Amino acid sequence: DIPDYAPGTQKNVSGEVIRWNNISGLERMDAKKYIEILEAEIEELNRQVGRQSSNAQNELLEYLKSLEPRNLKDLTSSAGEDVVFAMNTFIKRLLAVADPSQMKTSVTETSASELAKLLYWLMVVGYSIRNIEVRYDMERVLGTPPKLAELPPGENV
Repeated sequence: DIPDYAPGTQKNVSGEVIRWNNISGLERMDAKKYIEILEAEIEELNRQVGRQSSNAQNELLEYLKSLEPRNLKDLTSSAGEDVVFAMNTFIKRLLAVADPSQMKTSVTETSASELAKLLYWLMVVGYSIRNIEVRYDMERVLGTPPKLAELPPGENV
């Protein structure tokens, strides 16, 4: 987010700010100086949030990189054909590739952070689709009619 104001005091502020210091008690400070301190704190907190979010994204990427090929297959082994088809279609559309063979020959460059975000959202979408599939299967086994909005593609009531 780009702030609406340039850094530094933008108004003609005068006077003092009174605040409580847990060690020395009551403190008086020039209002402009206090604003500068608050802006510096905001800047530092924004840096920390940025570092934390990029670290979280990279943790997912590192986890996926650390998996053995056999374990990667386990991530999708319980998913039905419809879920795997939906995820493959989602990826093809996301990458703007119509022919699956193009995916093996096309080269795409991206940063680790962007790749981590992509993997995160693919996992969210895959989990959501898998969740719909499980609920549909449970409703079918229990004999309850499924909700139309949650039918797998190609199914009719």
